[in-house]
Amino acid sequence: MGKIPLDQLAKEHDIEVEWKAFELRPEGEDTPDYSPEYYEQAKSNVEQMSRHYGVEMRWNNKSKHSRHALEGAKFARLHGKENDYHDAVFRAHFQQDKTINDIDTLVEIGEDIGLDGEALREALLSRRYEKQVLADIQLAREIGVTAVPCYIAGTNGVMGAQSYDSLLQLLNK
Repeated sequence: MGKIPLDQLAKEHDIEVEWKAFELRPEGEDTPDYSPEYYEQAKSNVEQMSRHYGVEMRWNNKSKHSRHALEGAKFARLHGKENDYHDAVFRAHFQQDKTINDIDTLVEIGEDIGLDGEALREALLSRRYEKQVLADIQLAREIGVTAVPCYIAGTNGVMGAQSYDSLLQLLNK
């Protein structure tokens, strides 16, 4: 898997990246009953992005929600593994066809990147980081985020997958 251009941009321009939580499908809400044509188009979009960005991505219909994964990111941040965690969750979802809202899967991911699996499990089961995730989601609503990824630099932002050059332009606005 190639690295996202954000990693390279952060290193080259000495910027701090702060990940925020956002749910495309909010926890507790049923996913809409889309038509087969909708799913075919969604699969096609994933395949097009994969080819365009040179990153292995496959359609995964298993993960309907991501709240636990987002809470795990907060745990990973506190332990200096946030970028590794996000990369591993991406691989689990788009390359390994895993369910990223499953606690056992997230513990395995955490252990694979060097986190204490039992501490992560306890944090997820206790919902220790849920309030932080919900605060991020509220902030996203307030500023108008409707898609992921979303990149914000200062008061400017852009949604959707971006090239290195477009992220650099955002940084220099």
